[in-house]
Amino acid sequence: PQFTGGGVVHGPQPRDYSQRTPKKMIAAALRHALSDRARNDRIHAVTELLEGQTPSTKTAKAFLETLTDRKQVLVVIGRTDDAGALSVRNLPGVHVISPDQLNTYDVLKADDVVFSVEALNAYIAANTKTEEVSA
Repeated sequence: PQFTGGGVVHGPQPRDYSQRTPKKMIAAALRHALSDRARNDRIHAVTELLEGQTPSTKTAKAFLETLTDRKQVLVVIGRTDDAGALSVRNLPGVHVISPDQLNTYDVLKADDVVFSVEALNAYIAANTKTEEVSA
């Protein structure tokens, strides 16, 4: 009776079947991915990518080749290191992010992870719990 020739009563309705991943599970996955890379000696900590403050892709490429010969490299540098970001952003197979953007997918996709000391300290400071003890 709905339409001429009939219709579907209580037909299919569009639904959203997506699920939200808990924050603790996301953090645990990132910790596990980083510990896996560290266990296999695929995390490198460097004081700086470049000597001086002038961006140079050639120098950055040579420096990364001395660290690793793998194709996919994730470079985690601080937001203030503009020269380092400009130097490595155009290299093929190199992905540049800041420590607050670090995620599990990028760590697992990369063969090696290169942290600047500034970025490593920022990541550790942001992800460690500080307990306050009251006397």
